[in-house]
Amino acid sequence: MIGTVRTMSTLDALSTQRRVAADLDMRLSKAATEASTGQKADIYQALGLRASEALVLRAGMARNEAFIASNEMLSSRLELTALTLRQTRETAQGFLDLAVSNVAGPTQTAGELQHAAKLALERLTGQINTTFRGVPIFAGTDSAQAPLQRWDAVNPATGLSPNDVLGVTVGMGLADGADATDKAARLAEIFASAPTVLPPEQRFESTFFNGTPQLAPDGTAAPRVTARIDESTVIQHGVQANDPAFTDLLRGLSMLASLDASAIADPDAYRVWVGEAANAISSGISGLIEAESRLGSQQQTVEQVLGMQRDRQSLFNSQVLTLEGVDPYEAATRLSQLQTQLEATYAITARLSRLSFLNYM
Repeated sequence: MIGTVRTMSTLDALSTQRRVAADLDMRLSKAATEASTGQKADIYQALGLRASEALVLRAGMARNEAFIASNEMLSSRLELTALTLRQTRETAQGFLDLAVSNVAGPTQTAGELQHAAKLALERLTGQINTTFRGVPIFAGTDSAQAPLQRWDAVNPATGLSPNDVLGVTVGMGLADGADATDKAARLAEIFASAPTVLPPEQRFESTFFNGTPQLAPDGTAAPRVTARIDESTVIQHGVQANDPAFTDLLRGLSMLASLDASAIADPDAYRVWVGEAANAISSGISGLIEAESRLGSQQQTVEQVLGMQRDRQSLFNSQVLTLEGVDPYEAATRLSQLQTQLEATYAITARLSRLSFLNYM
């Protein structure tokens, strides 16, 4: 019987071992990556037809994560807005407590009203000009500058300060009850930015306020600050310094800051002026309370949505881990086996590389 013996040259054997070593080294690197990261080294190759499922999960996870980041920032802004509204209301209430005792007639504190009103205006202006990450909270969509002009600061757009406008309106003082009534009504129009106010630079939204006006040039309501908190929900959370609550509050304080109430000689004029100022401040405080209530409801909505989104993110993480993750015990075992195989292959390759014909002579 004739038999054949197939032989392999030392060079062929050495080349084969080197290819095996290279393959083992690549698999070892892959196993080491999986053992250290807990994820498949080549996710899409490992998943095959299920790779599209991983892509969909990743996309949903990214969108949800973006909403979480946005809503966390929104939550911080709403919290600062609520705090500022409360501080503004407390400042106004502190002044109103002083003014109320002087509504029916001047008491021994009437001489302090003008100075106290100016201090309250200064403090309120600072509070209402509060910014969040450099953006004024109460300016509306036009947030290029602080919303309120300081009492004695000239507005570059009109060449007047709020104090100038009050000085022009009040003039030399109040003659009688009718004069006080007319001037109080005029101020109500000014602070409402009514189109009847001429010249226009005397309007609240021209000299006093630098943010987004209540009405667009075409007469429609101007857009408010909004936020999309999930795929289908948009909330309008913007509070502006030209909202009625603020304008009422600022009107009442400006009336008492513009003249010394204790110097009003006519009793009727005194009662009309101080009474109207106190009513305006009281109305403003009520408006701020309503704004705080609306804001609190919006904060609750945002927190509820955030809670659901965080839960959804945990679910996304779990699903992605199920698809892309590896069993750490299995990965460690495979790594150890590949290390052993590679060490053996290196040893054989080293021995083959030292062989020559002279070894057998």
